Amino acid sequence: MPQLVYYPRLYVSEGINREKLEKLKKDLSARPHKAGVYLLTLPGNASDQLDIYASKYLRQKFYDRHPLYVIGIAEDYEKAVDIVMRITWEAWASRGDARLKEYLMAGMESADVECGIKNT
Repeated sequence: MPQLVYYPRLYVSEGINREKLEKLKKDLSARPHKAGVYLLTLPGNASDQLDIYASKYLRQKFYDRHPLYVIGIAEDYEKAVDIVMRITWEAWASRGDARLKEYLMAGMESADVECGIKNT
């Protein structure tokens, strides 16, 4: 099973409410081939800002040994890109730059980051 660590203020696409989010998290841990679900993660290298994975790739044994730090969950690729754009705008407004990894790591300690989880 893939090892997934979730960002404390997880970004989610608009069509995912709290109930659906919890179900998705359980499904991704048990059956990582959930169709149409995309994960935004911190990158595995120093040169990238974020990675976007189709959840079907989590079936590879590599992810059983190498945990992914999940920043966001989206219903499709386009919505995953929308989340990246939202994070970029937030970073720019907050810091005046687009260093997303640094912004997100600072957001782990800050209550000022709004992450879009619907209460419905």
